[in-house]
Amino acid sequence: MRRAHAVRAAFASVLTALALQAQAQPADWPDPTAMTFPPIQFQAPTPQKAVLSNGITVYLAEDHSLPLVQGVAYVEAPGVYDPPDKVGLASFTAQLLRDGGAGGQRPDAIDEQLAYLGASVEASSSDTYASVSFSSLASNIDQVLPLWQDVLTRPDFAQDRIEVERQRQLEAIRRVVDNPVQLAVSEFSYRVAEGHPSGAYPTADTINAIQRSDLVAFHDAYYAPASTVVAITGDFDAQQMLATLDATLGAWRHPLAPSPQVPAFNEHPAPKVYFVQKDVQQSIILVGQPAVRAYTPAYNAFTVADQILGAGGFTSRLFTDIRTKRGLAYSTGSQITQGFDYPGIFLAYAFTRSDATGQVLQLILDEIGRLRDQGVTPAELSQAREQIVNQAVFRDTSVAATTERTARVQLLGLEPGYFETYLQTVQSITPAEVQAAARQVLNPDGLIIMVVGNADAFDEPLSDFGQVVTIPLQ
Repeated sequence: MRRAHAVRAAFASVLTALALQAQAQPADWPDPTAMTFPPIQFQAPTPQKAVLSNGITVYLAEDHSLPLVQGVAYVEAPGVYDPPDKVGLASFTAQLLRDGGAGGQRPDAIDEQLAYLGASVEASSSDTYASVSFSSLASNIDQVLPLWQDVLTRPDFAQDRIEVERQRQLEAIRRVVDNPVQLAVSEFSYRVAEGHPSGAYPTADTINAIQRSDLVAFHDAYYAPASTVVAITGDFDAQQMLATLDATLGAWRHPLAPSPQVPAFNEHPAPKVYFVQKDVQQSIILVGQPAVRAYTPAYNAFTVADQILGAGGFTSRLFTDIRTKRGLAYSTGSQITQGFDYPGIFLAYAFTRSDATGQVLQLILDEIGRLRDQGVTPAELSQAREQIVNQAVFRDTSVAATTERTARVQLLGLEPGYFETYLQTVQSITPAEVQAAARQVLNPDGLIIMVVGNADAFDEPLSDFGQVVTIPLQ
């Protein structure tokens, strides 16, 4: 009783305080519910572009809001350069840039220096590029930059750290089998892009095949000034930073090897139903096919179609029909990945209970067909365009984000200002253009289906949806 009384007394105190605040509010203050404001006009900062004496393009942007400096070097050393028998080499190389020691220093010595300086240096790789980044207090930048440069240009690839990384990657591969979603995505990507390295994934055999000489050769071939673009932002004087970079990173001289011959991307893989038997209580359903290259007219229009189909979250057709109305999936939607030298991939998905697998799969196929054949309504189009434009603000959450995106634009060979142009295009797209893009991308007779689940509990056999190929677990 005392507790209930205390809670009621606390609520009463809050309400009394609010009442007093309301009484104290000046009579000439406007009604907040009736206030209107002009549209927010955000102007992304324009970084300064410069070229070092060795040809590296650098984008610099001063930001004195905090005494910090951060930067990143993007290198055209992507995962699609992996040899077929050594898939994972690009990622392995990037990880060992930092973890394998650099500039003649052991990894633990670099760790101690960075910890003392309150700084970080990291490296990673994707299908599109590798990146080596740093973050530092402005007062320590002269000590951090040489460490960052050594990691980028002079990695040591210590043999003991190679074996540590090998075991880490082998364990990650083993765990994929335990994760139905990861398993489905890996196998789906491989089947949609089969024969192209963008869909390949590392296995125990490919990781065990990688030796130190492979890491050295990969770095020697593709990490060079001609393949590197740098973005640096923070609390510094741009001209002074440029002079420092030119005297240090600008002294890096290394020839770039020709890019390896990458197999052509098959844009029309044979439609099949791929299945992985796994004793679980839910099914992971993926449906899709190759799409289009990023930031082409068809891509611009199809991103709007995708937003309406499933990428728009709670308001999308898939979510509204499968989850909200029918309660058949706790997660459903769609997406399109970006491909620049090859097409991206369109993917619709749902995670549902086993005894609703066939029903949900059919609902996904129906929605894909409806989008293609019936198009979209003006109301759906208006909402999708608004969502895309509103989401765009998160691409410019900081000066660093804008500067780094500008650097990536150059590395990927896109036209300057391509993203702003994309947003302008999206706002003027018509329903007819959206449907035309959907018809171009979505081929009901060419869809690839991937299901991970327990076939004994399915409501109907997968063979009802096409030729079934069972993928055995490794």
